Amino acid sequence: MIRSMLQINAQDIKKLKKQLNEIEPGLRNEFVKEIKSVGRDAAKPIKKAIRRVTPLSGMINNEGKTAWGRGKPIDSTTIRSKLKAGGKSMNASLVSIRLNSAAVNILDMAGRSGAYVGQGKRKSGMTPVVRRTAGGDLVAYARRTTAEAGQKFIQNLNSVGGIVKRSASRIAWPSIEKDLPRVEKDIDKVILKYYRRANRIFS
Repeated sequence: MIRSMLQINAQDIKKLKKQLNEIEPGLRNEFVKEIKSVGRDAAKPIKKAIRRVTPLSGMINNEGKTAWGRGKPIDSTTIRSKLKAGGKSMNASLVSIRLNSAAVNILDMAGRSGAYVGQGKRKSGMTPVVRRTAGGDLVAYARRTTAEAGQKFIQNLNSVGGIVKRSASRIAWPSIEKDLPRVEKDIDKVILKYYRRANRIFS
């Protein structure tokens, strides 16, 4: 989530959007469009970092939904502009960047919390696997997932992601972290621009 550095909260932004809609139909949508444009710029280094990744061999050589490059493109993202209150902070989260590839999400986040390693799907101790036979048929089966195997998998993911410090994310957050102050300033510029437009009418 990308926040505003201004001392505003979600209610302030909701009020601003309402005022913009009252001033001119479509002005609220222009505001959201500009906010999302900042999010798209912020996503560029994330996309670049993903494209540089050499995935684990097991993420390439399988026919399941989580295979690398299967489904959505590996660098596919969705930019959302949805207000989220900042808890005790007055700051409001305005933009989120979602990774659309299942494989990339696994590489980015799996095991970073340290929970459920080696427990398999729904803590059953078994993990569903899909393989292609020599004859070209797809075969689905369950593979027992030991805690040791789970820990090794996480270590391998950390190696691919170049983990050097504690972080909830291996790729997305580290690639944007250093640019976050600039991105937040760009968000603030958009907010102030539309506040001024609204104030000319409602002040």
